[in-house]
Amino acid sequence: MIHLQQFGFIETPEVVAQAMLCADIDRDDEIMLHWWGREKEPPLAAKLRLHWREDRAAAALEILQVFRAGEFGGLYLPKLTNEEIDHVTGYADTLHLKADGCFDGIWTHKSGQTGKISLSAPSPDSVMAVQCANWSEFKAWASTARDESDASLFRGHGSNRFRLQTTLHRLKRTRLERYCDEMLPPFRLHAEAILSERIDTKNKDDYAMLLGLAQHHGLPAPILDWTNSPYVAAFFAYADALEAAGTRATDTHIRVYGLTRQFTQRFFAPVVSLPYYAPYVSPLSVSPRNNPRMYAQQGQFLVTNVADVESFLRSIEKKNEFKVLIAADVPISCASEALEDLALMGLTAATMFPGLDGVCRMMRHSMAFKRQPVSTVKPPALGKPSNDPQSETVLSEDEPKSSA
Repeated sequence: MIHLQQFGFIETPEVVAQAMLCADIDRDDEIMLHWWGREKEPPLAAKLRLHWREDRAAAALEILQVFRAGEFGGLYLPKLTNEEIDHVTGYADTLHLKADGCFDGIWTHKSGQTGKISLSAPSPDSVMAVQCANWSEFKAWASTARDESDASLFRGHGSNRFRLQTTLHRLKRTRLERYCDEMLPPFRLHAEAILSERIDTKNKDDYAMLLGLAQHHGLPAPILDWTNSPYVAAFFAYADALEAAGTRATDTHIRVYGLTRQFTQRFFAPVVSLPYYAPYVSPLSVSPRNNPRMYAQQGQFLVTNVADVESFLRSIEKKNEFKVLIAADVPISCASEALEDLALMGLTAATMFPGLDGVCRMMRHSMAFKRQPVSTVKPPALGKPSNDPQSETVLSEDEPKSSA
């Protein structure tokens, strides 16, 4: 089994180019290989077929398509000249599969040139989360996160065991060029039919809106939901933990992540290019048009072509020497207190998911609240009339009256 996303280099006679390999779990005979960093040469990518040896210890590569990076880094299929086609088809490549599922290899060209390919999977790296003993400590952390760390975006997980990973990458799919070709076009047609609105995917605002609709309505996407509010993030974390309590009995803590403003401003994506030539994680501005959930949740997005977002954000921290990612863990046992407190702030499933589904979800959550409503009227003692003359016990004429 190959590792579905690998990073490394391709050695050429002129330069050592950086490289990224992307594969999908359901197509182990195809890969996308990206490489960049060659002086005066545009970044390139190639869709390759793997012709496995019988023992699957090595594979010869067949070039199916060659992509170039455009002005904003997105990949496109150029029209090649006959000379370029002849040059591309002159390569012979062999990749050797290592025990960890990554590749080493060599390439040769009919011109006599040769070089090496070396790829590996990045080591997982996790944020060090602050441990909050209770809900009150989390609220203190939320204030500190904004005032001292300058966190501007937040995300909640129902378990601190979960890593930052998009719904698409959780399905073990890392080839975004395939996602753009096979999933987004039919989804756009369905969305246009339901919304009665034309969606122009060449318009950056429409394209971003389409991605937001896909994410919020259940289509796996290379996007992570974030919010401007740490309390909205905590609501989603606790709601998930409460609703999954029967299937995740060993979980003990939720987690709320925060992203610093320094990161979000520096890595903001003005143009959406999903199949980008190099690894990236970028905040994405998406209009809440046709998406009332996003508006209610103060939603923001991160778009990425990286499978392990948490490790990648940690690498940005180390490379740039500024804080990117913070986190807090809070006991799941605080769920009822937290959700009741959040309801007093106006944050419920009914406000997060406008409609009857949200109302029913809110009422289901309220069944877990520990605090009982306080009655303001003391009922009269059994068998004794109240002091209110309007509520005197009326005896029927057939009933015997008590003697004095």
